[in-house]
Amino acid sequence: MKISKTKEKLNNILASIFTKSAIWVFIALGVSFSSCNSKGSKIKVGFLIRGFDIERCKKEKDFFIERMTQLGGETIITDANENDQLQIQQGIELLDKGVDVLVIFPVNLNTSAAIVREANNRNVKVIAYESLILNCKLDYYVSADNEKGGVMMAQHTLNLVPRGNYVLLGGNKADRNAVLIKNGQFQVINPSVKQGNIKVLYDIYNDWTADEGYQEISRVINLTGTFPDAILASNDGIAAGVIKALGEFGMDRKIPVTGLDGELSAFQRVAKGTQSMTVFKSFKIEAYSAAEIAFQLASGNKPDKLSKTVFNGSKDVPSYLIEPVLVDKNNIRQVLASSKVFTEKEVFEP
Repeated sequence: MKISKTKEKLNNILASIFTKSAIWVFIALGVSFSSCNSKGSKIKVGFLIRGFDIERCKKEKDFFIERMTQLGGETIITDANENDQLQIQQGIELLDKGVDVLVIFPVNLNTSAAIVREANNRNVKVIAYESLILNCKLDYYVSADNEKGGVMMAQHTLNLVPRGNYVLLGGNKADRNAVLIKNGQFQVINPSVKQGNIKVLYDIYNDWTADEGYQEISRVINLTGTFPDAILASNDGIAAGVIKALGEFGMDRKIPVTGLDGELSAFQRVAKGTQSMTVFKSFKIEAYSAAEIAFQLASGNKPDKLSKTVFNGSKDVPSYLIEPVLVDKNNIRQVLASSKVFTEKEVFEP
């Protein structure tokens, strides 16, 4: 009996030594247990991007892959080229490849729900990136506080132009972000409108593109025969088109034009003085956050990033909304230094 107990004790000691040694071997080899999914294989995340013709998407792709690689996961990227049906097809293909989580920067906030529903059927978690996917059982949402961005651009403009004619050029109304930005703008300017200090000369939802910005502001100028005193463009794409049109009239530095996203071209225009400000939504923070949440979900863990819940028409979706930063000529160098997204050379010496 004593011999049997002694053998059992010796076996336990040896087993303990072997286990600890094995752990140190794994650590030495750089293997992380948390980088595996429930099946024991490496975590694989699909990132469906709406289109690389959007300047920011190229940066976000790189930052997402960078963070996922640091965590020990693998990323598969697709480009829908602004085609919602192609994005649905790409989503199904990634699900067939066995991704653990899907991150979707949606082309269409309604039709993208088809991808979410198919992922639900396969028990795959889905994160909506930048734009909320509507009317589906979405698992998570990562974006910026776009309503606050609208407040920032309107307040900045009101400080510059407390009286006068305003033009408001919004994005696609089907995109909830476009509505949030416009809501933020009106929160600020409504009191001045009621007092008669501000007149909204033109207010429209259209699209997020430079072409739309160019056409809309050209239409306003040609129809009214005058120039507005301020232009609230809801993103940097619209702002680019507006500034191009104003330049053709020799007015590209004389009228405040807002923007939102903080694209490189917007930073360059702010530096030149053709765009009065942009609302910078750090692509690095947003992409890193999405990668971290995706990795936690794939690992079977509850994400530790949560700002609030946002209702998408079907459920209150757990959401992480990053804080936007106003960038103008006064703080542009400071933002560049702190964000490390662009260099001063890229911005000031393009």
